[in-house]
Amino acid sequence: MEGWVLLLFGALFFPAVYTVLSRFLDVKYSKFLNLADRYLITEKCVSSVQAILATFAGYLITQRCNQNIMADISPITKSYACFGLPYFLYDIWAIYNTHYYINEEVLQSKSRHSRRIHFIRKNIAMLVHHIVLPFIFFPIIMFLRNDKGDYFVGLFYMCEAAVPFISLRFVLAQLNQKHTAAYIFTGVMMIVVFFIVRVCIFPFLYWKYSDFSGIPLSSVPFHIPLKCNAGCLVFLVVQVYFLYIMVHGAVKFFYKIFVLKSKGR
Repeated sequence: MEGWVLLLFGALFFPAVYTVLSRFLDVKYSKFLNLADRYLITEKCVSSVQAILATFAGYLITQRCNQNIMADISPITKSYACFGLPYFLYDIWAIYNTHYYINEEVLQSKSRHSRRIHFIRKNIAMLVHHIVLPFIFFPIIMFLRNDKGDYFVGLFYMCEAAVPFISLRFVLAQLNQKHTAAYIFTGVMMIVVFFIVRVCIFPFLYWKYSDFSGIPLSSVPFHIPLKCNAGCLVFLVVQVYFLYIMVHGAVKFFYKIFVLKSKGR
């Protein structure tokens, strides 16, 4: 029963935060921000709220389950899974709104079907992410673990720590602030935090299990189920790919600055 209550609460919470922020921007900043700006800022703010909540939940779980990382249980693990599940459906709707108003000139003359196809093509990675987590990881967290490994679930919740920096970078870019120190600082922090929580987490997971089990680190892959190794590998490859895109973009950005300064001389 508690799970259904949290599920309902999550389904109400995220749209409510979105509505409040949207109304606030409409009232206070409509003279300074166009509709696309306001939709994007609202969407990214709610994404950051969810990320902060998930990171905090993950921190509490890891602290509670740090003695026996396989058997210790935290009630927050399943509670946050239920609360956070509706976020993914909400976020698809919110991102679609943002996508429409950013591309309004192109999309307003198109049919609804064409708009949806345009949205899917431009946001395929996000859609895959938002489908995989609810339909694969949610059942694993809730039903397929035999209540083992809450510590590791908590660590995966903390992967969301990179989202506020990603969101802020999107907002600054939308507001044409790419030339500012705030944009540069946010971009650097995004890469650093993403590397720590989305890439370094995997060697840490294996080291933690090695330390807990008293076996060499090199032996861990042979002592855990194949599905765990395969899942970690797939997830790691995806994160490395996104990290490559971020670093490549940063290199291009700083190279342009270097070229412009050189020409200015």
